[in-house]
Amino acid sequence: MLKKIKFLFLLYLLIINYNHLYSQTYLELRKATQLKSFKIYPGDNIRFKKKGDDFFTFAKITGMREQNLRFNNIEVPINEIDKIDIREKTSNRSKIYGNVIAGGSIAYFIVDFINLSIVQRANYKDVYNKNILISCSIGFSIGSALRIFKKKYFKRNDLNRIWIQNNQL
Repeated sequence: MLKKIKFLFLLYLLIINYNHLYSQTYLELRKATQLKSFKIYPGDNIRFKKKGDDFFTFAKITGMREQNLRFNNIEVPINEIDKIDIREKTSNRSKIYGNVIAGGSIAYFIVDFINLSIVQRANYKDVYNKNILISCSIGFSIGSALRIFKKKYFKRNDLNRIWIQNNQL
């Protein structure tokens, strides 16, 4: 009975202090009107552009303070950061959809070509259908365009906010 009480008391103490056990600070990028956010933790590589700079800076985050990011011996205030490269943080959904549309268009053209030439033994003039060639070309172009276009930078403005959060569960 005493062991059960000790175990329950220990469990109770762990539950009370659970929020303080696994806290970690992270940089959060969020648009004010959306729930989706990007989180960047210490140890992650970040590519950012400061206000007034012409070029992007690539560095590894070694620490975070209240309003500063630390990169080895350099501290940068987060209010001086204008753009952050988020290409590795975003999903590859547009790339996947582009691959499916472009690949599906090419596959449809190849299957139609094989069907007409080998299975139905049509001559070469009947194999090349102008409408199918145009529709497959349009599908391939749309799929290729979807692969190229995706969000690359998180730019600070009135709705896009950058701040440091303390992760407490």
